[in-house]
Amino acid sequence: MKPAKLVLLTGLLCAALSAGYLASQAKDNKAEVALQAAIKTETVDGNLKGAIEQYKKIAAIPGAGRGTVATALLRMGQCHEKLGDADTREARKAYEQIVREYGDQAAVATEARTRLAALVGAGGASGSTTMATRRVWAGADITGRVSTDGRFLSFTDWKAGNVAVRDLATGQSRLLTDNGNVAGGGGFAEPSVPSPDGKSVAYAWYGSHGRDLCVVGLDGSKPRILRAVGNGVLDHVPLAWSPDSKHLLAEFVKADGSRDMMLVTVADGSTKLLKAVGKDLSPGGVFSPDGRYIAWATKEGFSLVDLRKGAESPLIADRSGHSVLGWAPDGKHILFSSARSGSADAWLIAVADGKAQGEPMFVKKDLGSMPMGFTRRGAFYYGVSNNIWDVQIAELDPAGANAGSSPQRAFQRGNTRSPAWSPDGRSLASVDAREPSQAVIIRSMDTGEEQELRVGERTIGMGGIRWTPDGKAVVVPASESGKGENLFRIDVQTGQVTALMPLPGLGGWPAFRFSRDGNTIFYVRPPASLAETGGQRLVAHDLRSGQETTVIQRSGLYKGGLSPDGQRVLIGVDEGKSPVVLVMSVAGGEARELFRVDGEKEVLFAGGPSWTPDGRHVVYLKRAKEVQGQWQAWRVAAEGGEPQRVGQIRARQLVGFALHSDGRRVAFSDVKFDLEVWVMENFLSAPKVAK
Repeated sequence: MKPAKLVLLTGLLCAALSAGYLASQAKDNKAEVALQAAIKTETVDGNLKGAIEQYKKIAAIPGAGRGTVATALLRMGQCHEKLGDADTREARKAYEQIVREYGDQAAVATEARTRLAALVGAGGASGSTTMATRRVWAGADITGRVSTDGRFLSFTDWKAGNVAVRDLATGQSRLLTDNGNVAGGGGFAEPSVPSPDGKSVAYAWYGSHGRDLCVVGLDGSKPRILRAVGNGVLDHVPLAWSPDSKHLLAEFVKADGSRDMMLVTVADGSTKLLKAVGKDLSPGGVFSPDGRYIAWATKEGFSLVDLRKGAESPLIADRSGHSVLGWAPDGKHILFSSARSGSADAWLIAVADGKAQGEPMFVKKDLGSMPMGFTRRGAFYYGVSNNIWDVQIAELDPAGANAGSSPQRAFQRGNTRSPAWSPDGRSLASVDAREPSQAVIIRSMDTGEEQELRVGERTIGMGGIRWTPDGKAVVVPASESGKGENLFRIDVQTGQVTALMPLPGLGGWPAFRFSRDGNTIFYVRPPASLAETGGQRLVAHDLRSGQETTVIQRSGLYKGGLSPDGQRVLIGVDEGKSPVVLVMSVAGGEARELFRVDGEKEVLFAGGPSWTPDGRHVVYLKRAKEVQGQWQAWRVAAEGGEPQRVGQIRARQLVGFALHSDGRRVAFSDVKFDLEVWVMENFLSAPKVAK
């Protein structure tokens, strides 16, 4: 064959192959567009039968991509499951086709096998009644809930603190809000609860002023504030939706630390008081499937509120540490957590006409108390925390010549957080990070000996730990049943625990500091009512008289740090996307800007800044937005000037930071977040009875 003919034939062959490839790509693109339209029909419109027909057509498109077809079959099977037991045969057919023909699509095939096993375990083929648990999301967030159709989970995306949803079929996530700024000390969402109709997500928006109660639609609509901080309420926590998606059960925390259980109308934000809880711990709460009752925890056990009659009656008398996890969709059982057998286990109690039927039935050991809700098919989702906290010590270089030393573990025992150096620098205190946290650990830097100080049955909050200026005691925020949240002083020598002052509904998170003589505590207090304008206040609380005076009031104020001589105070202010740190006299006067961070490019560590022991400099941490786990330490003169880099800290997640009295060593909390979402299925028909 002549070269010219060979070139011509080769060109024609390539053109044919190219045309075939382009045609195949066009078909695949057409199928992908159709798949997205079908997903919208299923998830946004809520039309499961219409979506099934669309998925069928996608699976029949000649030349459609294998991944597209496999995903369509998987979602079609899930739609059949959501429609009820009568459609499980069709669901199994779809899953079996995936396993048989699309085994190369690993993620989809694995999910199909899992769903087949669950359907068989639920009696779909073999009639087995074996309870099954499986992990559905590793590396998860557990601040949200599952949708009642089992389609998605709401959660907080901690890259910025926004509300998001995760599609359980595809593993894809999308944001519902875009104004989070948690790393820079700004707002974030926590917790969140999807509505039963699958159209909205309720959430608490945590700003420097407290938590607003908000709702956002899954259709891309803008968030709406139902109840804003004010009128004596600093905290709003959504707990559950009514079955008709018209009302929210929410907990309102007031300025004095007391709690009210409220019924909030979603349409207009109007409220109805269900119960004044006082300063007891949160009772939680879930609706019955018919919307008549609410079940919540009490000090004596848990009880039911009849919404028709407005009456509350006890259901179970159980003082052994419990919480209501969920009301089964059949309306006949309530799942709850109880430590009656020594650990936080899952139990079922049968209910009818607002009364318990028989004794509780054991379901599962060590389920914990991180519920994520029931689906309509009776699957229960829950969170598992495997977080590992660790306090480490590193050395900075004030001269700025080196990056600083590699961090060393501070405590022999694991799982410690929130470090604080004693005034003389010879001891390091931290909080035992096990849940519930009830102990402070103190290490002697001279001998390495570790001492444990307990706070009784109280639970230590996530706020910082502080030493008293005389070094004789440590102070922590903690809560106890019936007495709300307080700052507690723990004597280092005797272990005696004494309440110092109540926390004004701040949830155990105040960034507090002592005056030089130890008689005054400085902390940031949000507005108590809408009538109180001007932003948050840095206040001085006199421990002897209980009186408070305002040092400065400013919008966006989130942190204040007292200088070693007690004469000046650092003030952290969030100006939109740019965190700014100011310095001013405690006696009042003009606040002077010390430094600011470019919020578009950098993140300021919210746990700082800190004064150096001589009061001449301020040390702070920041990192580039795109660089995770690597923080730069900087120092700036208290009188102003150009900041100087003095070191670097590497941490998986940096949570706490404390500067030693020598101005060189730093202790910090590093945490490996390891959260998982699990689902428990096929346990309602035949729960196991504890022996």
